[in-house]
Amino acid sequence: MTVKKWLYECICFVLLLNFFYEGIQKLAYSEVYSFWISHAPIIKKSGAALQYAVPIVEMAIAALLLIPRYRSIAFIAVIIAETGFIFWVMGVYLFTGYLFWPYHALWDNPTWMQKMVFSLMLAWLAFAAIFYTGKKETEHKKLLRNTSANVN
Repeated sequence: MTVKKWLYECICFVLLLNFFYEGIQKLAYSEVYSFWISHAPIIKKSGAALQYAVPIVEMAIAALLLIPRYRSIAFIAVIIAETGFIFWVMGVYLFTGYLFWPYHALWDNPTWMQKMVFSLMLAWLAFAAIFYTGKKETEHKKLLRNTSANVN
C-alpha cells in the first residue's frame, strides 16, 4: 500500500469515527442535546427538527464513508456540514451577542474557537481526500484510454 493510499484511508477512518461517534452521542443523550439545541441562538425555532436531523446526517455521512463508491459524496457533505457549523458559530457571535458553551466535544471544556478550528480541520481533511480521489480518477481514466487504444 502506498503512502498516499494509506493517508487517504486514515483520513476516511478519522472522519468515519468522528461522525459516527458524534451522531451516536447525540442520540444517546438526546434529552440533553434537545435542551441545548432548543436554547441555542438563531436555530432554536427549528430545534425540534434539528434534534434528530443532525445526528441522522452525521451517521449517514459515516455510513457513506464506509462505502468506497460514495466517499466523494460523504467528503462534500463533510465540507458543507462543517462550513455551515462554522458560519453558524460566527453568526451567533456577530449578530446575537449571546455567550453560551458548545454542546459537546472530544475534550473537556471546549471553547467555540477550538470547536471551529476542529471543524475546519475536518473540512480540510475531507478536501484533501477529495483531491486524492479526483487525482486517482483522472489517472484511472488515462489508464483506460491507453488500454483501449492498445487493444485495437
